[in-house]
Amino acid sequence: MIASVCVAAFPLAKSGVLKGRKATTCHLCGGYKRKEPEESGAVPGNEWLVVDGNIITSSCPKTAPEVTFRLLEILTTKEKAHQIREAMGF
Repeated sequence: MIASVCVAAFPLAKSGVLKGRKATTCHLCGGYKRKEPEESGAVPGNEWLVVDGNIITSSCPKTAPEVTFRLLEILTTKEKAHQIREAMGF
């Protein structure tokens, strides 16, 4: 699994990890930065959070908890992720 928040998708894209994969990144300034990973072969997504196979990308720091819970859901179960989300007050 690979997970990134906000601009962390830029080095992933430059490394080639996102080539042919749907990904999202920084949403500021009208979202123009979301197309930057496209230069390295990524497929730009406009969603706040994108899951493409084993890769999770998100658009800004406020999405970090959602990335965490999605990753937890994938690595354990949906029920366990929900239980932890509830225990943490989310």
